[in-house]
Amino acid sequence: MPTMTVARFTLWSYIRSGWILGDLIFVCFLYTFFFLESSGNVSYFYGTIGQGLGILAIVDTVVIVQRSLKTTRLYLPLAHLSSRSDYIRGLILATAILRIVLFLLILLLDVGYRLLVLLLAAGYHRAMPMVGIQEATFANMLPGAIGLLLNCIILSTLTVVLSAPVATRLIQIGFLIWLAAVLYANNNANIVAHYLAISHIPLIPLLSCYDLGLTASVDSYGLVMIVLAVVYIIGLTWLADFWLSRRDLILW
Repeated sequence: MPTMTVARFTLWSYIRSGWILGDLIFVCFLYTFFFLESSGNVSYFYGTIGQGLGILAIVDTVVIVQRSLKTTRLYLPLAHLSSRSDYIRGLILATAILRIVLFLLILLLDVGYRLLVLLLAAGYHRAMPMVGIQEATFANMLPGAIGLLLNCIILSTLTVVLSAPVATRLIQIGFLIWLAAVLYANNNANIVAHYLAISHIPLIPLLSCYDLGLTASVDSYGLVMIVLAVVYIIGLTWLADFWLSRRDLILW
């Protein structure tokens, strides 16, 4: 499948460039900062790690887009594809796979660290200290994992959509205006902020997915929000495909 091929080569190029080392360092620092000398429950884990991985999703995708869409290397793969759709979908798929891999890496760090502490405690005949994610089970970790990954993939896909040459300057300015309205409504209580509160509506699925990690459960409302988050990803991917097909790439 051309989309899978593009995703594979995009990830391989990202790894060869050395940028993946920055991701690994950031992930290790993130876990160390919050869990090296302390512990927290599942809600604490998703409330802290989730925000860091969200930031990393944006930064990673900016780097990948700069390397994939804003260089002359873009023309060679496009020449071997029947349409630009396979290329942009492969790019989005690569960013999504990277999100999953880095999340699993954090979980492996937690398992490895807890195992190391357990072995050291057993060797010195001491009680195991409280470290890592406490009271974590597959059942209470799964809802938060779904919500976190959906949010991170939405952020990475949105970053691709808003990047040049996919989005026009006018679209980028429109998004910044919407973002300013959201921030203003969050930080003010006047009549203008009251009417601007409508700008929060698109964020409802993302906030609900974030809450999955805090509640460690999925009810019917949460299930609907998960479906909407998936629709967001599909819709944003279609939008990136549609906009890129209408752009002139000669000068990018």
